[in-house]
Amino acid sequence: MKDLLFKLCNCDGISGKESNIADMCCKILSQYGEVQKDYNNNVIAVLGNKNADKTLLLDAHIDQIGLIVTDIDKNGFLKVDKCGGIDCRTLPGSPVKVFGNEVYDGVICCMPPHLSDGNEDKAIEIDKTWIDIGLPVDIVKKNVSIGDVVLFNSNPKFLLNNLITSPALDNRAGVAALIKVCELISKVEIDCRVVVLLSCQEETYGTGAKTKSFDINPDKCICVDVSFANQIGINDSYANIELGKGPMLCYSSTLDRELTDVLKNVADENNISVQTEVCPGRTGTNADHISVSKNGVKTAVLSIPQRNMHTQSEIVSINDVEDTAQLIYNYIISVGV
Repeated sequence: MKDLLFKLCNCDGISGKESNIADMCCKILSQYGEVQKDYNNNVIAVLGNKNADKTLLLDAHIDQIGLIVTDIDKNGFLKVDKCGGIDCRTLPGSPVKVFGNEVYDGVICCMPPHLSDGNEDKAIEIDKTWIDIGLPVDIVKKNVSIGDVVLFNSNPKFLLNNLITSPALDNRAGVAALIKVCELISKVEIDCRVVVLLSCQEETYGTGAKTKSFDINPDKCICVDVSFANQIGINDSYANIELGKGPMLCYSSTLDRELTDVLKNVADENNISVQTEVCPGRTGTNADHISVSKNGVKTAVLSIPQRNMHTQSEIVSINDVEDTAQLIYNYIISVGV
């Protein structure tokens, strides 16, 4: 699982430009079932009884957050804007990679504290964010264009207590969990049709979940994403969510309570720890789109606890990813759809 997570997180796939990570996942999943990639870079794998009357959809989004180039100034600095929910507080001084005619290393400009008048001490605004790739303007303009994308330049690292940190763990952790599910169910016979959707553009518009759930028209769906774990400064409902204590089972007015309760029962029967997340309304995941697709889909959400969400140093527990996969696998073999 560690190797799989490192491999997924090292592959670029910003929202709207997921072709590289989609191709990688197609190759991985092809050993478990029928796989295709559509024109939006959604990856769809079909397993189990393909002629079954009932279909279970498993969804995890494949895209990651990043930046997009909006201007190049007279000195060759690149102005950027958000592509997804970037945390601007973490940007100054961050190493990045710019996907121009080739991939260029760069760094987000940061005012030295010695020269600051205090106004720069607040979180930098995105419209004042510039990237330096160290080249003169004429070369920059030949090789980088407005509309090119930018990602954090940071490699996955293994931490103590079976934790890893990396950009893109939102939601490559969920992708890894569903790949593990495919590996497990490929070894057994199941009566239902299972469709795994690794969906595009969740961080920007939800295009993949909106279009493919309509096309697949499942009976039920389990969405896998990440959500907030306890860390310094976290209070109230997320203060008791711990890394390494199992996936978070979401209770929401927009989700199917019966399916959610069944998942909790399956977890209890198989000694898999789950934690509780309450979302009074929207979940902020693809479940918000899938549950209202076509005639409606009974939908549940499992989230992998994560620290430092939407930064270059997201943290998850490998154990939680494994437990998420085991819970879904046990649901499939004991309940089906």
